[in-house]
Amino acid sequence: LPILRKSLHSKIPSNSLGSLGREFVRILKRVLLPTGLHVAFVGPDGSGKSSVIDRVIPDLAPAFRKTHFFHLRPGLGIKKGDGKPVVDPHRLRPRSVISSVAKVFYLWFDYFVGWWLIVWPKLLCSTLVVFDRYYHDLLVDPKRYRYGGPMWLARWVGKLIPKPDIWILLDAPPEVLQLRKQEVPFEETARQRKEYLKLIKEMKNGVVVDASKSLDEVVNDVNEVILNFMAQRIEKRHGR
Repeated sequence: LPILRKSLHSKIPSNSLGSLGREFVRILKRVLLPTGLHVAFVGPDGSGKSSVIDRVIPDLAPAFRKTHFFHLRPGLGIKKGDGKPVVDPHRLRPRSVISSVAKVFYLWFDYFVGWWLIVWPKLLCSTLVVFDRYYHDLLVDPKRYRYGGPMWLARWVGKLIPKPDIWILLDAPPEVLQLRKQEVPFEETARQRKEYLKLIKEMKNGVVVDASKSLDEVVNDVNEVILNFMAQRIEKRHGR
Protein backbone atom coordinates (compact mmCIF):
# COMPACT_ATOMS: atom_id res chain seq x y z
CA LEU A 1 0.00 0.00 0.00
CA PRO A 2 2.73 2.60 0.73
CA ILE A 3 4.27 1.94 -2.70
CA LEU A 4 0.92 2.15 -4.48
CA ARG A 5 0.02 5.32 -2.57
CA LYS A 6 3.31 6.98 -3.53
CA SER A 7 2.80 6.01 -7.17
CA LEU A 8 -0.76 7.34 -7.15
CA HIS A 9 0.19 10.69 -5.67
CA SER A 10 3.06 11.09 -8.10
CA LYS A 11 0.55 11.01 -10.98
CA ILE A 12 -1.86 13.53 -9.46
CA PRO A 13 -1.07 17.29 -9.74
CA SER A 14 -1.50 18.01 -6.03
CA ASN A 15 -0.66 21.68 -6.48
CA SER A 16 -3.49 22.37 -8.93
CA LEU A 17 -6.42 24.50 -7.79
CA GLY A 18 -8.87 21.71 -8.55
CA SER A 19 -6.91 19.20 -6.49
CA LEU A 20 -6.54 21.62 -3.59
CA GLY A 21 -10.25 22.40 -3.74
CA ARG A 22 -11.21 18.72 -3.67
CA GLU A 23 -8.87 18.12 -0.75
CA PHE A 24 -10.39 21.05 1.15
CA VAL A 25 -13.89 19.69 0.57
CA ARG A 26 -12.78 16.23 1.72
CA ILE A 27 -11.29 17.58 4.96
CA LEU A 28 -14.33 19.79 5.58
CA LYS A 29 -16.68 16.82 5.20
CA ARG A 30 -14.49 14.76 7.51
CA VAL A 31 -14.71 17.49 10.17
CA LEU A 32 -18.44 18.13 9.81
CA LEU A 33 -19.35 14.46 9.36
CA PRO A 34 -16.98 12.37 11.50
CA THR A 35 -16.68 8.70 10.57
CA GLY A 36 -16.58 7.55 14.19
CA LEU A 37 -19.65 6.59 16.20
CA HIS A 38 -20.82 7.77 19.64
CA VAL A 39 -23.04 5.23 21.44
CA ALA A 40 -24.53 5.54 24.94
CA PHE A 41 -25.95 2.55 26.85
CA VAL A 42 -28.57 3.30 29.50
CA GLY A 43 -30.87 1.19 31.63
CA PRO A 44 -31.69 0.20 35.21
CA ASP A 45 -29.36 -1.88 37.35
CA GLY A 46 -29.59 -5.50 36.25
CA SER A 47 -30.15 -4.72 32.57
CA GLY A 48 -26.67 -6.06 31.75
CA LYS A 49 -25.00 -2.92 30.40
CA SER A 50 -21.46 -3.91 31.42
CA SER A 51 -21.75 -7.47 30.13
CA VAL A 52 -23.18 -6.36 26.80
CA ILE A 53 -20.61 -3.59 26.32
CA ASP A 54 -17.76 -6.00 27.07
CA ARG A 55 -18.94 -8.14 24.15
CA VAL A 56 -20.06 -5.45 21.70
CA ILE A 57 -16.81 -3.46 21.67
CA PRO A 58 -14.56 -6.34 20.49
CA ASP A 59 -17.29 -7.57 18.12
CA LEU A 60 -17.46 -4.22 16.30
CA ALA A 61 -13.79 -3.25 16.62
CA PRO A 62 -12.97 -4.39 13.04
CA ALA A 63 -15.47 -1.82 11.69
CA PHE A 64 -13.51 1.07 13.21
CA ARG A 65 -9.92 2.23 13.44
CA LYS A 66 -10.09 2.34 17.24
CA THR A 67 -12.48 1.86 20.16
CA HIS A 68 -12.78 3.80 23.41
CA PHE A 69 -14.88 3.24 26.52
CA PHE A 70 -16.16 5.85 28.99
CA HIS A 71 -18.03 5.33 32.22
CA LEU A 72 -20.75 7.98 32.66
CA ARG A 73 -18.77 11.05 31.49
CA PRO A 74 -15.70 12.14 29.50
CA GLY A 75 -13.74 12.61 32.73
CA LEU A 76 -12.22 16.09 32.82
CA GLY A 77 -10.81 16.34 36.33
CA ILE A 78 -12.01 12.81 37.04
CA LYS A 79 -11.94 11.75 40.66
CA LYS A 80 -10.15 8.69 41.96
CA GLY A 81 -12.52 5.75 42.11
CA ASP A 82 -14.90 6.89 39.33
CA GLY A 83 -16.26 3.97 37.35
CA LYS A 84 -16.26 1.48 40.23
CA PRO A 85 -19.43 -0.62 40.73
CA VAL A 86 -21.97 1.02 43.05
CA VAL A 87 -23.37 -1.52 45.50
CA ASP A 88 -25.86 0.72 47.31
CA PRO A 89 -26.67 3.67 45.01
CA HIS A 90 -29.15 5.30 47.41
CA ARG A 91 -27.09 4.97 50.58
CA LEU A 92 -25.88 8.57 50.79
CA ARG A 93 -28.13 11.57 51.39
CA PRO A 94 -28.66 14.11 48.57
CA ARG A 95 -26.40 17.13 48.47
CA SER A 96 -27.68 20.56 49.39
CA VAL A 97 -29.37 22.66 46.73
CA ILE A 98 -26.28 24.84 46.30
CA SER A 99 -23.95 21.84 46.03
CA SER A 100 -26.34 20.11 43.65
CA VAL A 101 -26.53 23.13 41.36
CA ALA A 102 -22.73 23.40 41.39
CA LYS A 103 -22.47 19.67 40.62
CA VAL A 104 -24.86 19.80 37.67
CA PHE A 105 -22.95 22.70 36.11
CA TYR A 106 -19.70 20.83 36.67
CA LEU A 107 -21.22 17.90 34.79
CA TRP A 108 -22.22 20.26 31.99
CA PHE A 109 -18.62 21.49 31.78
CA ASP A 110 -17.30 17.94 31.81
CA TYR A 111 -19.65 16.79 29.03
CA PHE A 112 -19.54 19.92 26.87
CA VAL A 113 -15.84 20.76 27.04
CA GLY A 114 -14.84 17.12 27.43
CA TRP A 115 -16.81 16.18 24.31
CA TRP A 116 -14.95 18.73 22.19
CA LEU A 117 -11.53 18.02 23.70
CA ILE A 118 -11.75 14.24 24.15
CA VAL A 119 -14.71 12.64 22.37
CA TRP A 120 -14.92 14.63 19.13
CA PRO A 121 -11.22 14.13 18.16
CA LYS A 122 -11.75 10.40 18.58
CA LEU A 123 -14.81 10.50 16.31
CA LEU A 124 -12.71 12.28 13.68
CA CYS A 125 -10.33 9.32 13.79
CA SER A 126 -13.07 6.74 13.09
CA THR A 127 -13.30 5.58 16.70
CA LEU A 128 -16.20 3.67 18.24
CA VAL A 129 -16.89 5.66 21.42
CA VAL A 130 -19.04 3.81 23.97
CA PHE A 131 -20.51 5.26 27.15
CA ASP A 132 -21.81 3.09 29.98
CA ARG A 133 -24.49 5.46 31.35
CA TYR A 134 -24.79 9.12 30.42
CA TYR A 135 -25.74 12.43 32.02
CA HIS A 136 -29.44 11.73 31.47
CA ASP A 137 -29.32 8.89 34.00
CA LEU A 138 -29.45 11.68 36.58
CA LEU A 139 -32.90 12.66 35.30
CA VAL A 140 -34.17 9.12 35.90
CA ASP A 141 -32.43 8.42 39.22
CA PRO A 142 -31.35 11.68 40.93
CA LYS A 143 -30.83 9.86 44.23
CA ARG A 144 -28.03 7.80 42.73
CA TYR A 145 -26.12 10.98 41.96
CA ARG A 146 -27.14 12.68 45.20
CA TYR A 147 -28.85 15.46 43.29
CA GLY A 148 -30.99 17.62 45.56
CA GLY A 149 -31.55 20.58 43.25
CA PRO A 150 -34.53 21.49 41.06
CA MET A 151 -35.25 18.93 38.35
CA TRP A 152 -36.16 21.61 35.81
CA LEU A 153 -32.56 22.83 36.02
CA ALA A 154 -31.16 19.32 35.52
CA ARG A 155 -33.41 18.81 32.48
CA TRP A 156 -32.42 22.20 31.05
CA VAL A 157 -28.71 21.40 31.43
CA GLY A 158 -29.33 18.05 29.75
CA LYS A 159 -30.50 19.87 26.62
CA LEU A 160 -27.15 21.69 26.41
CA ILE A 161 -25.03 18.53 26.46
CA PRO A 162 -23.81 16.89 23.21
CA LYS A 163 -25.92 13.84 22.43
CA PRO A 164 -24.74 10.40 21.25
CA ASP A 165 -25.37 9.19 17.72
CA ILE A 166 -27.31 6.26 19.17
CA TRP A 167 -29.04 5.77 22.51
CA ILE A 168 -29.44 2.10 23.42
CA LEU A 169 -31.79 1.29 26.29
CA LEU A 170 -31.38 -2.24 27.61
CA ASP A 171 -34.88 -2.95 28.86
CA ALA A 172 -36.35 -5.85 30.82
CA PRO A 173 -39.35 -6.41 33.10
CA PRO A 174 -38.78 -5.40 36.77
CA GLU A 175 -39.00 -9.06 37.82
CA VAL A 176 -36.05 -9.95 35.58
CA LEU A 177 -34.02 -6.93 36.70
CA GLN A 178 -34.59 -7.79 40.35
CA LEU A 179 -33.48 -11.38 39.84
CA ARG A 180 -30.14 -10.07 38.56
CA LYS A 181 -29.61 -7.21 41.04
CA GLN A 182 -31.41 -6.12 44.20
CA GLU A 183 -29.56 -2.86 44.81
CA VAL A 184 -32.87 -0.94 45.05
CA PRO A 185 -36.40 -2.05 46.04
CA PHE A 186 -38.70 -3.62 43.46
CA GLU A 187 -40.90 -0.51 43.32
CA GLU A 188 -37.87 1.66 42.53
CA THR A 189 -36.76 -0.71 39.78
CA ALA A 190 -40.24 -0.58 38.22
CA ARG A 191 -40.26 3.23 38.44
CA GLN A 192 -36.84 3.54 36.84
CA ARG A 193 -37.77 1.21 34.01
CA LYS A 194 -40.85 3.32 33.27
CA GLU A 195 -38.80 6.54 33.32
CA TYR A 196 -36.10 5.10 31.06
CA LEU A 197 -38.73 4.08 28.49
CA LYS A 198 -40.18 7.59 28.65
CA LEU A 199 -36.70 9.12 28.29
CA ILE A 200 -35.67 7.04 25.28
CA LYS A 201 -38.85 7.92 23.39
CA GLU A 202 -37.87 11.58 23.59
CA MET A 203 -34.39 10.94 22.19
CA LYS A 204 -33.46 11.09 18.53
CA ASN A 205 -32.03 7.74 17.44
CA GLY A 206 -33.17 6.09 20.66
CA VAL A 207 -33.50 2.30 20.46
CA VAL A 208 -34.96 -0.15 22.97
CA VAL A 209 -33.35 -3.60 23.09
CA ASP A 210 -34.96 -6.49 24.96
CA ALA A 211 -32.42 -7.32 27.68
CA SER A 212 -34.45 -10.21 29.10
CA LYS A 213 -33.04 -12.50 26.41
CA SER A 214 -29.82 -14.47 26.69
CA LEU A 215 -26.58 -12.49 26.59
CA ASP A 216 -25.72 -13.82 23.11
CA GLU A 217 -29.10 -12.72 21.74
CA VAL A 218 -28.87 -9.26 23.32
CA VAL A 219 -25.35 -8.74 21.96
CA ASN A 220 -26.48 -9.79 18.47
CA ASP A 221 -29.43 -7.39 18.63
CA VAL A 222 -27.21 -4.50 19.74
CA ASN A 223 -24.63 -5.25 17.03
CA GLU A 224 -27.41 -5.26 14.44
CA VAL A 225 -28.74 -1.90 15.67
CA ILE A 226 -25.31 -0.27 15.42
CA LEU A 227 -24.39 -1.80 12.04
CA ASN A 228 -27.77 -0.87 10.55
CA PHE A 229 -27.31 2.71 11.78
CA MET A 230 -23.88 2.85 10.13
CA ALA A 231 -25.23 1.44 6.86
CA GLN A 232 -28.06 3.99 6.79
CA ARG A 233 -25.61 6.79 7.57
CA ILE A 234 -23.34 5.77 4.70
CA GLU A 235 -26.31 5.61 2.33
CA LYS A 236 -27.48 9.07 3.44
CA ARG A 237 -24.03 10.63 3.09
CA HIS A 238 -23.08 9.05 -0.24
CA GLY A 239 -26.48 8.74 -1.88
CA ARG A 240 -26.38 5.01 -2.53
